[in-house]
Amino acid sequence: MSNLEMLGVFTPGQKALVRGWWKKVTAAHPLARNFKDMKVPIVEKGVFGIPLVESNEYAHSSISYIDDVTNTQCFGVIPTIIAKCGSFLKEEAMTTEGIFRVSGSARRTRMLQSIFDTPDTYGSQLDWRGYTVHDAANVMKRFLNFLPEPVITLKYYRIFKDVTRKDSISEYPNLDLKIEAIQNIIAQLPLAHQYLLLYLLDMMGMFVTAQEYTRMDIACLSAVFAPGILSHPDDEMNPAEYFESQKVLGFLIENQERFSMPSVHANTNISQVSQKSFRANIQGSEETRRPCSSHRPSLIYSIAAGSYSGSGIESIGANDVQDPPTMSSLRRSKTAPSRRDKYGAHEPQQIVHVNRTSSQRK
Repeated sequence: MSNLEMLGVFTPGQKALVRGWWKKVTAAHPLARNFKDMKVPIVEKGVFGIPLVESNEYAHSSISYIDDVTNTQCFGVIPTIIAKCGSFLKEEAMTTEGIFRVSGSARRTRMLQSIFDTPDTYGSQLDWRGYTVHDAANVMKRFLNFLPEPVITLKYYRIFKDVTRKDSISEYPNLDLKIEAIQNIIAQLPLAHQYLLLYLLDMMGMFVTAQEYTRMDIACLSAVFAPGILSHPDDEMNPAEYFESQKVLGFLIENQERFSMPSVHANTNISQVSQKSFRANIQGSEETRRPCSSHRPSLIYSIAAGSYSGSGIESIGANDVQDPPTMSSLRRSKTAPSRRDKYGAHEPQQIVHVNRTSSQRK
């Protein structure tokens, strides 16, 4: 029996999709036939091993949020794979001990990689049936770890560390000044990296609140995600710098509610494809989206084109934390999952709420 013919795990459609993807890989990269010896095959128009700004042009989930000062709708994008895996994990893994630390199936992780690496849907219509939360966490980490540049790009690697070092207290004597300095550095990152960083910090902040069940506190999450978020090839063999990166990431997670999404003027250069995709998804899902409840905004979305397939987020956590007065009025808050049918034939579009503003809080 072929590795692809695993009864009860993969649907015929999934197996056909992977076979087509594998033909493309082996045709372009003959050495890829020995898959187990490879770290990650780079597929033309794929997402693994491709610069984030480039892959976001064709494999993205559009997000929209409101600037509370101008009341203007802003647009951004995060990778489809992050949107799908992140929302699935928020819904299914909040009580899973060792999530992000315990390994999933290597075989199923490779299957997921092939699905998210394949045009034209890039996994946006993935049905999670047959996969575990550990599989989803594995493929998410793999995507991040194989980005050509980490989420915090190499140019700003040492700048982030310098701001958060203990000896920087003379320059940043209080927490507010340090947060403001970091916010200014985040604003210098490419927009695709800004949105991804803030989404990941928000997700990790949510899992920190569930550490009683997951046994994944800030230190554990920092150790897992530091290689993909804050690392540098010059420090690969330097344990001290690796631990320093963990501390910096831990600081970002601990204070994630105080960082803001890019302000309105920064979004004027957002790719038109993301705005068109966002509007098309909104229009195409009007009949299937559930009405917004009275306690949450209707214009704050993250939508992955295609079917929902068990990865939606609908409600906002009640314990939103106010940003300090010195920060931008663009707000962010943790998202909390709601339960619903994962495998229905007419599920609504995936929705992830971010950046809740003070005027929209009840």
